[in-house]
Amino acid sequence: MLRDLLDSIRDMRKHYRLYVNFGLLYLILFGILFIPILSYVINRVFLSVEGGVLLNLDVFKILLQPRAMGSALGLLLLSTLFLFVLMGTYLILSQKKIFQKDILVTEAFMTAIRAIPRLFRFEALYLLLLLFLIFPLLEFPANPIVRRFLDVPPALVRNLDSFRFGTVLYMAALVLMIYFLIRWMFAFHEVFFERRSIRASLKSSAMLTRGIRGRLLLRLLLVNAVLLGLFFLFFYLMARIPQLLNLPVNYIVRNYYITFTGLSLFIYLMILLPVNLLYLTRVYYREQRKLGLDVSDKITTVKWHWLMRKEEALRHNLKNKRIAFTFLFLLSLLISFTLSYSVNDGFLYAGRKILVAAHRADAMNAPENSLSAIESALNLGAAVIEMDVQMTKDGVLVLHHDTSLLRMAGVPESVADFTYDGLMDLEIGSRFQEDFTGEKIPTLKEALQAVKGQGEVLLDVKVSEKRGEVAVKILEELEENGMKEFSYIQSFEYSFLREIRALDEDIRLGQILYAAFGRLNQLDVDFYTVQMNMLSQNLVKRAHDAERGIFVWVVKTEEDMKNALQYDIDGVITSNVALVTEMLGTETLKEKLTEVETPQ
Repeated sequence: MLRDLLDSIRDMRKHYRLYVNFGLLYLILFGILFIPILSYVINRVFLSVEGGVLLNLDVFKILLQPRAMGSALGLLLLSTLFLFVLMGTYLILSQKKIFQKDILVTEAFMTAIRAIPRLFRFEALYLLLLLFLIFPLLEFPANPIVRRFLDVPPALVRNLDSFRFGTVLYMAALVLMIYFLIRWMFAFHEVFFERRSIRASLKSSAMLTRGIRGRLLLRLLLVNAVLLGLFFLFFYLMARIPQLLNLPVNYIVRNYYITFTGLSLFIYLMILLPVNLLYLTRVYYREQRKLGLDVSDKITTVKWHWLMRKEEALRHNLKNKRIAFTFLFLLSLLISFTLSYSVNDGFLYAGRKILVAAHRADAMNAPENSLSAIESALNLGAAVIEMDVQMTKDGVLVLHHDTSLLRMAGVPESVADFTYDGLMDLEIGSRFQEDFTGEKIPTLKEALQAVKGQGEVLLDVKVSEKRGEVAVKILEELEENGMKEFSYIQSFEYSFLREIRALDEDIRLGQILYAAFGRLNQLDVDFYTVQMNMLSQNLVKRAHDAERGIFVWVVKTEEDMKNALQYDIDGVITSNVALVTEMLGTETLKEKLTEVETPQ
């Protein structure tokens, strides 16, 4: 068997242009035809379900929706057709090379298409079942396109623990399916080479693999593990270079890199696949000889003479084949990369009108709830500045989050224990960074004036007593500073929100939730601010049916943002303004001003 493998590698080196040229041509067709169709079908699938999103075990609820079932079957049919034609063409090319016969790519391609009807039988469902069993084990984004729509975390496997012996049964089924995969390894050879039905091909394959299944599986696994391991090691080291050199890498570059890695893997598999099929074809004919079967070339190829003449003319006219090969490679990469990235990035974010609220202003680059943090958040493109409001002993509204001043100012008392003048004796900047030494706790009035004309404010009111007084003062401040129409008010305390509503029916109010039971639509608010772990399609749907908005807090990482964007949310409260605005393509204040100042 080792000799068969080495001979297959030598064949690949000798005829690699033929295989790679076909792979690249197929990649172009994949990029131009299959990706848009795939995107459309996936879009139909998700639009056919309530809420437009599926997560974890909810994915299987799609099978209960008739429209979704039709879309899913269409997607499955296209994917299967793509795989069968690809494998069939490679098998026919490898068979002809083993028999040392010339064949055109178009000839092999049309012959593979001719055999497709024999593959679409009931027995072929086995292959689809195998894919479903393997699917939950894929915990890395090998396919950046599908990964955007179907996020399959390891939780899918972990949730099997909720069923008695769930994981054991799952693994047993997976092992059984792998056994049958090896048992029926030569089924495609029989279909394409001998023109047998799928049922007869499965029986013949079982006979040919008897006694060699273990060795065959082991050698295939070892060879492919080494080759794929080298591939992933290369891209892992490439991804580590910016970190080792302390080079900043933004979200867009990372997203392009993920797309490029996925496409590179696709091209790499276009090389690995012929090697595997050449090897399996040699083993197939060797086992036939052992059984005394007739080993000869029985394939009658489909000759579409017009197409064959075009291919031959193209080969003849290309004087410098190396340049042509390079051009074809770059063209296929460019087309597929462009289309893949447009699907990869645009499909999730395009057209999304999502408010970006800076949590405690830009607390990553300046002291939280400070004027410096507000200025920084606005410069980064935040549309809304979320700020925490408390009242001093003498009735002045200021910005501060904690129940005490210990973390920010180094004293254990609360804001309510100080008068405004006493509070001004403290500073909150030096504990963050020496450059901010002397930074004071701002008043709500100062904060509103800093934001006015540049964005909106989301006031997170911290109040335990004097609710009525705080409510009156907040509305007065908003009215006096012309910010009432550009403000949102939220609180954990619904009783406080009722105080605000009694004074003003038009102000936008939000209830902060970290747990909820009962009928939320009975709350007289305009939006819910929910923690990430509370997000569900049911909650979002109920909120929108009741004409309530959904804000999510606190988005900290890229993964948080991607998870949040799977839902039809209205806003995010983020501690990483730069990341979120970059992901959403939000213009920074500097860019907006530049556009205004640039003469037309």
